[in-house]
Amino acid sequence: MKNILTIITMLFLGSVSVFSVTIKYATIAPQGSVWAENAEKMKKEIEQKSKGSLKVQIFYGGVAGEETTVLKKLKAGMIDMASFTGIALGNEVSEVRLLELPMFFNNEKQVDAVVKALYPDFEKKFQQRGFVLAGWGESGFVYLMSQKPIQRIEDMKGTKIWAPKGDPLVKSMLAEFGLIPVFLGFESVLPQLQTGGIEAVYAPPMGAIGLQWFRYVKHYSNIQLAHGTGATLISSKTYKKLNAEQQKILKETSEKYSRELVKTLRSENEKGMAILKKRGIKAVEVNNADAQTLREKSVLVQNKLVGSLYSKDLLNKARAARDSAR
Repeated sequence: MKNILTIITMLFLGSVSVFSVTIKYATIAPQGSVWAENAEKMKKEIEQKSKGSLKVQIFYGGVAGEETTVLKKLKAGMIDMASFTGIALGNEVSEVRLLELPMFFNNEKQVDAVVKALYPDFEKKFQQRGFVLAGWGESGFVYLMSQKPIQRIEDMKGTKIWAPKGDPLVKSMLAEFGLIPVFLGFESVLPQLQTGGIEAVYAPPMGAIGLQWFRYVKHYSNIQLAHGTGATLISSKTYKKLNAEQQKILKETSEKYSRELVKTLRSENEKGMAILKKRGIKAVEVNNADAQTLREKSVLVQNKLVGSLYSKDLLNKARAARDSAR
């Protein structure tokens, strides 16, 4: 009898393993973009490595909803996996926004050092919020792009610029710089640029190209306003339903392609800057005195957000990691 039960148990466990699990993955990235190309490679590798026990269904271009909606769906297990911008990530773990502070980084080496230093902190905090952190990403250095040249701080005053809805970091930064924020979802930025509802945006080169914003701006400022971050999360509810091998494949493959995407985007953003120039978008040199004033204002913003977005200790930890990589 014992042997029969053992055989039945083995057959049952064996039958479970052949069932495939469909991982519903959401991203705001449009089809045909470098983000989408990366996602397709990730999907293929996950399915191959799992020998079909994991299938990946991708929802591009915000089809699954705005990022805040997708976060709720992810936590509820309605979506299994998704990639987010730093703005959306900050809704769950506000400390993430430390990586998007104005004029915090000078180069990518500093970015890498701070991400490495803070990753364990973020991993723990996302776990507490019901997510598995499955790779860190970025959109790259962000530039101010506008319909009129912005060469001095004085030129910023009164300029209507896009700002993500309900973002305390951007609100604080733009107020300090004298810009007028117009709060919009990503999907509303393009029509507002077309109709003059906003006069400026900020984005990395490939972001401006991918979202078609570049068609409605004429200038970009030469200073790096901030650095855009991002990450991929897996729903803890979904993750717990997978066996150990599936968990390993899903998480490690996602982490691998997050690293690959960072490399690709850094290269593509360089090309993107060349494309912007070729399309007649002119670089505007911010004079040295005003650039220094912007740096000083940026430090004020960084310090002002202590206690609301992150702790003083975490800010100091990030600054120490950044400064070690100068």
